[in-house]
Amino acid sequence: MRVLLQLLSALFRRPGLGSNARSEPLDTYLKPLILVLIALLVGPDLFALVELTTLLEVLGAAMFILAFAASGRLLLTTALGRARRLLLPAEYAWLLKIRGQPSAIVFGTMFAARNALLLALLGFMAYAGVAIFVGIGA
Repeated sequence: MRVLLQLLSALFRRPGLGSNARSEPLDTYLKPLILVLIALLVGPDLFALVELTTLLEVLGAAMFILAFAASGRLLLTTALGRARRLLLPAEYAWLLKIRGQPSAIVFGTMFAARNALLLALLGFMAYAGVAIFVGIGA
């Protein structure tokens, strides 16, 4: 309270009177005075504002991490589903699941083996192309 009274007395003192003539501009005293007046007028709502701002910052970071994790999980689920469909398409899986006809199981196994062989061949060709391009085998 003493500081507030000193600020008020310095604010309303005339420059020519006394030995303590003010050399600072009026703005240096007005800014803290305005801040003090705002804090007094707002009252306890100021503390609620600070708490809510802090809560908003924490929740914002938590929501960002949650959204990042959810999108990563969705991406992983989609990638695994597509890899499963690429390695073992639904038609081959249905042929393998038929129990009563051995010929369907044989055809399903042959189709799955052919698909795996083609994927391995394409993978090897891609690796060989990258190795030649980079110069690993040289």
